[in-house]
Amino acid sequence: MGNNSTLNATSPPRAPAAKPAARKRGQALPALLRRLAAKRHHRGTLPLAVWAGLLRAVALAADYLIAFITAVVVVPTLGAWLHAQSGASQGTLTGAGTLAMWLVPFLFLVALLAAGEIALMREIWRWSTRTIGRVRSARAEGNPAASKPTGTPDRRSNKIPTRST
Repeated sequence: MGNNSTLNATSPPRAPAAKPAARKRGQALPALLRRLAAKRHHRGTLPLAVWAGLLRAVALAADYLIAFITAVVVVPTLGAWLHAQSGASQGTLTGAGTLAMWLVPFLFLVALLAAGEIALMREIWRWSTRTIGRVRSARAEGNPAASKPTGTPDRRSNKIPTRST
């Protein structure tokens, strides 16, 4: 017979072909990222600029959350606790006593907290820089023409020396 009215018992049934529109729906973002990519990057990976942007955004978001939570929760709670512990809340201290027993210790603790936050934020930023460097060096291993960082930045120029070919 010319038509396939009878199926061969040994041949597996064919799966219906996927619709072309369904395949293109989820490919908008990868196509955009491919267009943004530099001419020389590994196929199937995100461009280095996208990695750098994502890591910097994570670092900035973490810094923002740390600063916001400290300003909205930690500092007012610390101030209220210190106000109650110093006796300033009872109204028996004079202006000079309130300054000496509550305000100066409060400002000292806030300054210590700010210094610790700045150190933590710098470490988060350095983490993102190290991670970007790891991504860059992993990409450069596959591309021998790419220059790799060879050391730490020069203290005067803050530039990483590169190996010249």
